[in-house]
Order: sequence, then C-alpha cells, then structure tokens
Amino acid sequence: MPQISVLVPIFNVEKYLRECLDSVVNQTLRDLEIICINDGSTDGSLAIIEEYAQRDPRVVLIDKPNSGYGDSMNKGLERATGEYIAIVESDDWIELDMFEKLHDIAVDQGFEVVKSNYFTYYADPARKALSDEKIKLVREDETGRVIDPSKNIHIFFQQPAIWSAIYRRDFLETNGIHFLPTPGASYQDTSFAFKVWASAHRVAFTSEAYLHYRRDNEASSVNQPGKVFCVSDEYAEIERFAAERKLSTEIWRILRVCKWGAYAWNIDRLQTDLAPEFIELAAEQFGAARASGEFNFEFCDVNQAREITELIEHPERVIERKRAQDAALVSVVMPFFNVEAYLRKSVDSVLQQTISEVELILVDDGSVDASADIAEEYFVRDPRVRLVSLRNSGQAIARNRGLELAHAQCVAFIDGDDYYEPDALETMREALLTHSADFVVGSIRPVFEPGMRSAMQKFEDEHYYEVRRSGLHEITSELLLDLDASVCNKMFLREAVENRGVEFPEGLRFEDAYFVNAYGLTSRSAYFLPPEVHVYNYVRRAGSTMATTFGNAGSAKDHLTVAFELFDFLEMHELAEQYGSYYMRLLDSYATFAFRHTEESDHPEIWSELREFIDLNRERLVELDAYALRNLEHRVFSGVLGRLNGAPALRRAVFRTGRALQSSLNRVLPRFSPGQRARQQIHADVTLLREQLAKSTAALSSQLVAQRRRIDEIAEQVNELIDERDS
Repeated sequence: MPQISVLVPIFNVEKYLRECLDSVVNQTLRDLEIICINDGSTDGSLAIIEEYAQRDPRVVLIDKPNSGYGDSMNKGLERATGEYIAIVESDDWIELDMFEKLHDIAVDQGFEVVKSNYFTYYADPARKALSDEKIKLVREDETGRVIDPSKNIHIFFQQPAIWSAIYRRDFLETNGIHFLPTPGASYQDTSFAFKVWASAHRVAFTSEAYLHYRRDNEASSVNQPGKVFCVSDEYAEIERFAAERKLSTEIWRILRVCKWGAYAWNIDRLQTDLAPEFIELAAEQFGAARASGEFNFEFCDVNQAREITELIEHPERVIERKRAQDAALVSVVMPFFNVEAYLRKSVDSVLQQTISEVELILVDDGSVDASADIAEEYFVRDPRVRLVSLRNSGQAIARNRGLELAHAQCVAFIDGDDYYEPDALETMREALLTHSADFVVGSIRPVFEPGMRSAMQKFEDEHYYEVRRSGLHEITSELLLDLDASVCNKMFLREAVENRGVEFPEGLRFEDAYFVNAYGLTSRSAYFLPPEVHVYNYVRRAGSTMATTFGNAGSAKDHLTVAFELFDFLEMHELAEQYGSYYMRLLDSYATFAFRHTEESDHPEIWSELREFIDLNRERLVELDAYALRNLEHRVFSGVLGRLNGAPALRRAVFRTGRALQSSLNRVLPRFSPGQRARQQIHADVTLLREQLAKSTAALSSQLVAQRRRIDEIAEQVNELIDERDS
C-alpha cells in the first residue's frame, strides 16, 4: 500500500502540466501513487501524461471521455490504494517536501486530515508582487494539537482549498465522502470540503505552506462567468449529506451561513443578465429556511444578517444593487467613525456627483454615535450604496476592506467628515482615462473649523495641498517629492492596486503616505489637474486623525514604521536602485517628523528603532545613497546629544549617573566638530576601500591557487594514462 495516492485531474493544461508533474514525481517522499485522470483533453496533455508514465512506474493514467471534474475525482478515489489521499490541481505545483512533511504529521497520531496554508502564484510579471503571498487558512494557536471542527466552527467558513491537505482514505470511504459528479469544473470542492469538516474529529493544522496555487489561468472555473446554478447544486448535495447523516442542528445552522457566503460570492461574480434568476432562487430558499425555523441568524454577523434579510424581504432591491454595482464607473471607499455631524454632507457629495454611476462603499469602523444609523438609512434608500460594519480596527483596515469590495475600473477615497466638489469624480475619471495615466491628482481646499489653526498654519495647509504641477508627467523622484500624502484628492486604477499588491498598512496612522508612495513608485505616469481646480474639501476639525498626529501624540511614531515598510516594498518590487536616493530622503523626512511631533519621552524608543533598522540594512542603504545615510545618522545623533544641553532636568539626570559618564561624554563630543567629522569620514572611507581591496586580492589569490591545484591534478592524471599506454 502506498503511503499517499496523489490525484491529479487534468483537462487541457499542457501549458502548466510539466511543472505540476515534476513537482509531484520529485517529492522527497517516494512511496507515492500518482493517479493522473485525463478528462478528455483535446490538447497535448494526454501525450505528456503518457511520457511521465513510461518513465515512472508510480504514475497511473486514467484516460476517459470528458465528464467533468467531480466525476474525474471520484474515479481517482475509486482507483486509489494509498493510506492517504492528496489532491494537486494540474495547473498548480508543490514544494518538494510537501507530502513528507504532511505525512509525518498525519501518522504521528493517526489524524484523519492534515491541513496547511498555501501560496498564491502568478506567472504574469505585472502581478509579480502577488506571487508567493502566503494565504493563512490556519490559526497559529490551533497548530500542534488535535482539532475537532465541530468545536472550532470557524473552519467551516474558510476557503475550501481542498488541495492544501491530505485525507486518510478509510476516513473518506467510511463517511461516504466523494465529489458531486456535475458537468465541467463547477466548484465541486464546496461540498467535498463541507462533508470533510462535518465528519472529521481528528484534524491537524500546520502553519507552513507548500502548494503554489495558480491565480492567472484564464481557463480556471473560478474565472468563468457562467454556471449560474452550480453553487446551489453543491449546497443541495451538502443538505442531502447532512440529512442522510442526521447532522446536528448546530451544523445545519452553520451550513446556512456558509451557504449565504457561497451564494453572495456567486451573485457578485455573475454577469448582470444572469444574476436575477439566481437571486430569486436564493431568496426563495432562505425565506423558506427562516420561515421553518431552520435558520435563525445564530452564527451570522451584522453584515450577513443585513444582506440575508434584504434578500428575503426585498430581492428586487438586491437585483437593483447588483445592476448598480456592475454599472459603476467609479468606486468610492468611505471609512467613518463617530462623524454623525458630518456624514450626511459627505455621503451626499458622492451620490450627487455629476456622474451618477458610482458605487459608494461605506465602512463603519465601529461607530457608537448615530453615524451607523445614518449609513443604514442611505443603504436602504440607494442601491448604489454598500454598507459594511466592522469592530473598531482603524482606518487602514476599513479602507482595505472597502477596496476588497470595489468593482469599478476607477477607485477613489473620501473620509466621512469631508466632502467632494460636485464634479470631482467626473473630472478625475475623464483625466485618468483620456491621458492613460496611472493616477490623477487634484487640489484640496482645507476647511477650518473655528479655533483649529493659526493664520500661519492655515497658510501652510493651503500651500501643501495645492497641486504643484499641471498636465501629464512621467513618474520621477522629483515628482514624488511634489506629491501630498493624501489619497482623497486622487483617483487610482483598481486593477493596478490589486496587481501591485498595494494596500494600507494595518495598525498604523499615516497610512495614506504609504499607499500614495507604494502606488506612485510602481506607476509610470500621473496627471495633475490645474492647481486652481479643487476636487476635495478637507475639514480641519478637533479630534481628527491629523489633529492628533500633530499634537505630540504617540501616533506620529508611525511615520518611521511607514518608512520601514516602504523599504520592504521597494525591495519586493526591485525598485530600490531606481528610487534609492528618493527613499533615503523620505526616510530622513519621516524620521524628522517622528521626532518633531512626539513627546521627548518617546525619543529614545524612536532612536532605538531607527538605529536597529539602519544596522540591519546598512549595507543595502549604503548602496542606495551612502552620503544621505551618513547625513541622517550624523544629524539625528547630534540632535539627540544636543537635547542634553537643552533640557536641564535631563542633564541633571545624566550628571547623577556619576562623573565617569560625564568624562565619557566630554571625550566623545569634541569628535563631532565639522572638521574632525570630515577627517574621520575620509579615514573610514579609505579604510573601507583598503579592506575591500584586501578581500578581493585574497579571493583572487585563493581562486588562482585552486586552479593551479586542479591543473596539477589533471597533469598527474595525463601522466598516469601515458604510463599505462606505454606499458
């Protein structure tokens, strides 16, 4: 009996098949049975399978007429003889130690299922940033122990991802778990996964990831807009299984919530003309389940309850919402938190734009005032409005959630206490598309509430938020330096945001600056509206994010963290060489901002974090701009020391540590005079060059010695051959 039977369903995947099969046949666990089920392929897939079967006796070919994914998988299950079953889709590939690692866990305590995370994979260079992203299906606190899904119900709501696991074969057979044999590739993993979790009681999770899941195969079933009722077929199969097995009432209620998640996803992906019939079917089914008492919202959150209630009571409104969503020219994301006095004006400024085809995504970040009620009112009244309620998690998470729900080609942002100019969206969209730019920038008009800013501060705000250029420009470091940090006066391309992996850094303030820089650094061009064209009105009020950031608040430290994360982004996109000097100026600027707008008690922590970052990445930062790095270190370090003389209490504390410390400072401080510092730097540079030359000479000498030894060995072998010939 093989340790694992690997099922590989195959249909017209000659482009990807060799990569997939190579990753399976070369596994470090050799005791495998590799069952390739060819589902009537009309390309060269069959010939490739036959080639591998001739070379490797572990490869088993099942060749049959096309009958669909579910039937193919069932035939593979019938043929399998292994202790465990694994599934590898023929357009994916796996790490070479995947089965060894999962099998070691499985046999340790006889687990029925061992589940892992997985990686996304994109061959398209435009989506390179999304490749190798680790999708975390597994909770860290659930690894290393036995898990019973019936007591950990969140498992039911995960993506099925049936190929990131292995299953004990006798477990599947005993519980009658197989695939629904519907035609084509029709989301048959849905019922299979639910049956597994509803039946298993001994599951092991590992936080590691081994499988690379291809996301850019256009032939994949997930990319097909048809197959209207396949999801409902899957849930009919799940309900049959649940009734046959007499599963608990709790499992039935979980089933209903899972069903809504699948139905909502199906409604979202269907084309506008196909969705109404499915929506009516969904309304009928959920209405009947609620009326019979089989469904009572027990495991729903507020968003699911809102959507299901609307589906049951007003299916026609769901159809209207779907049509408005698909017709939207611009998606506007509006996070809000406790802004009841401002929210109506903000929402109206979006819904009353000169273009009516807008999608407004309201994200309530846990408001406890009347803001949520106001948003609910707009949601009920206007099908263009979508409402999402979150626990208070911060603006970055709220904006990211809004981005996930956006559908239009163009995307814009607005805060719930600000408002647009009436033609802002039309003006920005027209400029974006007409000039084929990556993004558009317009001026912001600050609106000051009484007592908020001095005359000088007002002047600074108005100058900062006024566009400094006009027309279409290629992206350069100089252009990026001219950009303000707000996302609210800009319009972006949604697909570009997704492909580049740009999102708001969660848990941080100043998340706008990260997003604008990350998007800008990966762009080719930007269009600037004339400076006098204001698109956005920014209300400067007490209690706003920026008001607290500039008030010696701890959140100003986040500027430094944003700079650190942008360094990682540059490295990931291989842009550090092109924008190295720009990044070093940005790091300097953000470090200065963090020191300037925080309490002195926070400065040691900021300095420590900056010091650690520089030490960790010194070699790379020197490559980007050595002069800028030296300048940053000298200036910041001098500034920290200078504070000793400017703060009597701090100076007295230093003196109290003893005369030894005072003597040390007296020896150190003179070294930082400009002349001495310059001499030290020249000496350090010369020393570094000498060390590099010595290393290069030593390496070359070592290579020459090795080559000489090799020549001597060859000469000796030649002499031996000559002696043998002569003898």
